[in-house]
Amino acid sequence: MSLAAVSLLRQAGIANPPRLPGLIRRTIAFLELDLSGLTVLTEAASGPYVVTPIIAALAGAARVFAVTRAARYGTVEAVFAQTQALAELCGVRVGMLGAVPRAGDSNARNASAVEVWMDRPAELFAMADIITNLGFVRPLNTGAIESMKPTAVIPLMCEAWEVRPGDVDLAACRRRGIPVISTNEDYPDLEVFAYSGWLALKLLFDAQIEVHKSRLAVVSSDKFGPVIVARLRRAGAQVRLLPRLTCALPEELAELDALIVADYTRPDLIIGPGGDMPAEAVAAACAGATVIQFAGRVDVAGLTANGVQVYPGVELPARRMALTLAALGPRPVIELHAAGLKVGELAARARLVGRAPDNLDAITLRGRLLGTRIA
Repeated sequence: MSLAAVSLLRQAGIANPPRLPGLIRRTIAFLELDLSGLTVLTEAASGPYVVTPIIAALAGAARVFAVTRAARYGTVEAVFAQTQALAELCGVRVGMLGAVPRAGDSNARNASAVEVWMDRPAELFAMADIITNLGFVRPLNTGAIESMKPTAVIPLMCEAWEVRPGDVDLAACRRRGIPVISTNEDYPDLEVFAYSGWLALKLLFDAQIEVHKSRLAVVSSDKFGPVIVARLRRAGAQVRLLPRLTCALPEELAELDALIVADYTRPDLIIGPGGDMPAEAVAAACAGATVIQFAGRVDVAGLTANGVQVYPGVELPARRMALTLAALGPRPVIELHAAGLKVGELAARARLVGRAPDNLDAITLRGRLLGTRIA
């Protein structure tokens, strides 16, 4: 094991890098992920998100194109170094490519090679069987979709209701017959979505809310709410689920230790001008309570100006989480992205033998739903 690789990944925020190869291999085995003969286009990213191209390579993909670019999370050089470091721990070879590939490229590569690209030329989309919707691959716009081969598939590393406008041009996919398939995060024994409850616990603990015996309210009208409430109740909290903040009685708000905003799908302000309650009203009704941002728009500046503690205190747009599941550790990312790749594998093999997109409405593994076609 390379101590230099371990040290580099630790500096990137991964506490125990030697744990990753085992997590990846066990997840591949559980999902029976086999990408042999398939070309995957995904992203090369930093921190816990470094895992995706390595998962594809360890699952035997014929080629893995991993696109990256400079971002607030790290430079291209940092991303490449982290990808190399994890590849070294996993026995995978990585190269930084500077020339556009050709379908008949005869350069020496093994089946586990990851090719990192600093841009996203049309040729990559033309060669890929599986194109993920991850950050640096996006946007999957009309130009990208027009470049794809007729048998290409797009697996989403999320559920259908979590897709953001602009991430994937669904109309263009329908015109081209490119299936877009969401991932069932509740797949038995994988249960990635259940980590949402644990993430809410982390946010509360980080904000110094003890949870046990605490009085909490969760404002949510989507799937996050019930999952978070169930986990918090099992942890010993008194919790009420509110589809709208206005559904709470004044005496309930007055007793709160924390108010958790967890409405991913709602586009408007939840707390703030024109929202359920303005910031000053929340300050008056919930004196001493902490507002926890899980997902959803709140007026952070207004709450802070009125003396309300807000955690983590960031301005969030709609359809964004304050923290992703990666804040818990690498396992949720590995499991979700491997499941998305499995959806891609099953759909791509079906397309390559001539199955029409309309025959891919449900992707199953061991007779259980793993993916649902949305376009």
